[in-house]
Amino acid sequence: MSQRILHVIGSPRGDRSRSVKVAERLIAGLVAANPGAAVEALNVCQADLPALTGPVIEGRYALIEGREVADAVRAEWERIGAAVAHFLSFDTVVFSVPMWNFGIPWQLKQYIDTITQPGMAFRVSETGVEGLGAGKRAILVASGALDIRPGAPGAELDHQVRFMQAWLGFIGIIDVHVVHLRPTYGPPEVVEAAMDEAYASAEALVADLSRASRV
Repeated sequence: MSQRILHVIGSPRGDRSRSVKVAERLIAGLVAANPGAAVEALNVCQADLPALTGPVIEGRYALIEGREVADAVRAEWERIGAAVAHFLSFDTVVFSVPMWNFGIPWQLKQYIDTITQPGMAFRVSETGVEGLGAGKRAILVASGALDIRPGAPGAELDHQVRFMQAWLGFIGIIDVHVVHLRPTYGPPEVVEAAMDEAYASAEALVADLSRASRV
């Protein structure tokens, strides 16, 4: 069975997004190493995501309890369920994640809030939380003007990578890899050096993953 790869684009900058450029290079490498792999892109900045309004949230409790809800609310939960199923249908998810104010763009957070639903992306039992994304792989192409990598002076400001890792672990995805692209702001030669480093890191990761898949 061919691998299914989803590219979740968290940047609204289109062709100017550096994280997207690195992610696309990485995905091209994954496809070359896995002939027949199917790739789909989801730009959360352009997608028509369900709105988690008050009535929709209250409707979830009503549905769980078997009570009647308005047709519009039921339809929204059907859309949410479809979004979760779509996400979980992929073997590998590559995220283009720019850093905004030490965190992630609000559009990406909306997507995460949409699919992180009890009984859909995770379930709770007497033994604790079970993520339903177990066995899948995630790759974060994380960009930012500040270097917030572990050990760097700005590491305490990282609410970007650490948040993504914590969320992915919560829904059961523990095979998580990170490609850093930093800094994305500064003199051209500094930014280009950061791009070259990120491209090299992406290529090295693809090589490592390809070797692991052959073992």
